[in-house]
Amino acid sequence: MKNKDTNYHNIIAQNLKKLRVSSKLSQEKFAEKLNCSREFISRVENFHERLSLNMLLQIAEIFKVNPSIFFKQP
Repeated sequence: MKNKDTNYHNIIAQNLKKLRVSSKLSQEKFAEKLNCSREFISRVENFHERLSLNMLLQIAEIFKVNPSIFFKQP
């Protein structure tokens, strides 16, 4: 189960980065919107940190997208 769990977190991180970059938002500006550090965003996008469900929902709200997009295979 751990590998499958890790895989989902990696998929979420990849989709987050893809969405952020396609929105032309720097890690720093995105971190400001999310009220966290740029380092945290970097760690998430590089698979060193995991997002909470609440944070994932906040991100979906920031980008005005359905949260399900974060779970799609890139």
